[in-house]
Amino acid sequence: MKFYEFIEPYYALIKARDEEAATKYYIEIVAGGDEEFKEILEECELVSDYYAVAKFAQSKGENGEMMKIDEILEVLESDEPELLLIDGSLI
Repeated sequence: MKFYEFIEPYYALIKARDEEAATKYYIEIVAGGDEEFKEILEECELVSDYYAVAKFAQSKGENGEMMKIDEILEVLESDEPELLLIDGSLI
């Protein structure tokens, strides 16, 4: 799995197997429609594992508290696509 960051139209950090899978997941979970696939794909940027893990580890969960290390590792080790971070205005 790799990590992809989207800035526009809403911020998201997504773990997925490739850019296309990350973009489809973004459209499904965050925002957009299939007709916007190409434009959203252009916003998709591959980021390093270290960058993604650092950002994810510093984030707070839905309850406003830092995530526990075992929860972080469970998400990162999963073979499923995962939304790691999302624009706060969408919560």
